[in-house]
Amino acid sequence: MARRVRRLAVVVLVLLVVGVIALVLTTRPKLEDRRDDVDRAWTPLRGPLGERYARLGEVNAQLAAAGGGERDVARTLGLRLGRWGELRRARDGDADAEVQTADQLEGLATRLQAVVSSSDRLRASDPLNQAIAAFQGTVPPPPAVTAYNRAVRDYEDERDGLLRSPVANLFGYDSRPQLLLSG
Repeated sequence: MARRVRRLAVVVLVLLVVGVIALVLTTRPKLEDRRDDVDRAWTPLRGPLGERYARLGEVNAQLAAAGGGERDVARTLGLRLGRWGELRRARDGDADAEVQTADQLEGLATRLQAVVSSSDRLRASDPLNQAIAAFQGTVPPPPAVTAYNRAVRDYEDERDGLLRSPVANLFGYDSRPQLLLSG
């Protein structure tokens, strides 16, 4: 009887190992394809976002000229714009880091606009208001944003499955953020 139990345990163990190997072999290519889709969908957004964040840099410069450069949002925005520039100049192009930085910049742009609208002195600055309007008018193509966010959702659906999630975590298929534009 003990011999049968050991044989059964060995058979179950072998089946479990074969199942795990099959899961890894079938899941990794799908995860890789979906992650590559996200990276490909990000590429057309890099140029328009570069222009948008150049305009955001002008907004930050006008904020400083209007006397708001000492505010926390202005300093943080300057640092994040510097990070965006570093990422854009990098040869390998880390799409994940670029999207995270873009989302941070969009959040800071929203904060900056709230600061301006809540200050009589800043709200009265025409060059600052013109810079904000130029920033708001520089929007990446909505179909490209939609395509990127759809690719992210498809990737997240692929990596968040009950059986696929451990494989994704084991092999470093980290979550990717969607692009959320301010305004």
